[in-house]
Order: sequence, then structure tokens, then C-alpha cells
Amino acid sequence: MPPEQPRHDLEVYIGYTACTRVTLTALETVGQPYRERLILFEKGEHKAPDFLRINPQGKVPALIVDGQALCENLAIITWLNKTWPEAGLLPPASDAFEEAQQLSALAWVASTWHPSVRAVKVPMMWTTGDTAGVRERGGQLMSGLLDRLDRELAERRFWFGADWSIVDSYLWWAYINSEFGGFDLSPWTNVARHRADVEAMPQVQRALAREQAAWDARKGELA
Repeated sequence: MPPEQPRHDLEVYIGYTACTRVTLTALETVGQPYRERLILFEKGEHKAPDFLRINPQGKVPALIVDGQALCENLAIITWLNKTWPEAGLLPPASDAFEEAQQLSALAWVASTWHPSVRAVKVPMMWTTGDTAGVRERGGQLMSGLLDRLDRELAERRFWFGADWSIVDSYLWWAYINSEFGGFDLSPWTNVARHRADVEAMPQVQRALAREQAAWDARKGELA
């Protein structure tokens, strides 16, 4: 008989098109029940006292686990993977060093790709002046990152090999969000193939559907 699955009360705070798509995909992969709550940044809800008590940084995602908040994709993914390793968010690690290498890949996307995406999609977050130079520099940084990713994907289907991992969804979120900022992804053919493969994953489709439903339920408040 398989061991009983851990049980936790899970609620996640998300934003529309935000990097919370990564957390949602992770939760859908794990398959445990959870609730999502959409934060409307346009209404300043990320700065409201009630939310700042959950995450003083005023950011999403925030995963509430049995009443306690866990923030940042890297930490959330690490906890989910440790709690439900059979879900396959990351490949099984043979030792502590291989596990650290997996965390290194996640940290690379979070600390290098993520800021570059912001420079392209929302350059006003990086300057109080003209945004053209910030967006231009963001595009340069994204081009270099995509060059590397395209080379890596020429050798294998997904980041760690033949099988999808949550790193692939984090990379996917990063490059499609640069596209939302007007960045042209067409020169990178292996990235295009990776995008199609990631978007075909059932857990990704479920995550996007839940995000869209949450947005559709609240977008009228912005009218």
C-alpha cells in the first residue's frame, strides 16, 4: 500500500500573468487541493495592510500553508518538492550536490531572467525617467539568455533532459512575459519548440485556466 499523502490546508495569492503561474503549475502538478486568491495590483491590493501582513514585500506569490505564509517561487517550489517528491517537480537528486544544482537552476531564472523580463515588460519599475533605455537594455539581456537557452535546448527537450520539470515552466513564464512587453521571440527556434511542449502540459493548461477564471471573476472591479 502506498504511503498516505501529506495533508495541508493550502491557499495561494496570485497575480494575473505574474510569475505566480509557476506556483500554480507546481500546485497543479502536486495535485493537492488549494484555493487561489487574485491580487489586483491595479487597485493597490499588494500594498494593503492585510496583504502586507502576509508578505511585507508586497509581492506574489504567497502560499499559505496551514495558516503560515511562504513567499518566493524558489522557496515554495522547494517546499512542495520536498513534501510531495513523487509529483516530479524536479528530477530525483542522487546527492546533496545534485540537489544544489537544481536549486541553482531555479535561482538563475529567479535572479537573472526575472529582472531582465521586468526591464522589457514593465521598465517603469526600474526608472523614474524615460523607459526606452531600460527596455532596450532588457532586450539585450534577454537576447543573451535566449541564445544560451536555445543552445541548451538543441541538445535536449527540456532543461534537465527528456522530462519536464518546474524549471521549464519558470523559463517559459520568463520568455513569454518578455513577449508581452513587445520582445520578438521568433529568432529562437528551439525555444519555440520548448514553448509548444510546455504549453501542451496538462498541469500548465489547468494552471492557466484557474488564473483566467480568477481574473474573469474580478476584472470588472477595474471598470
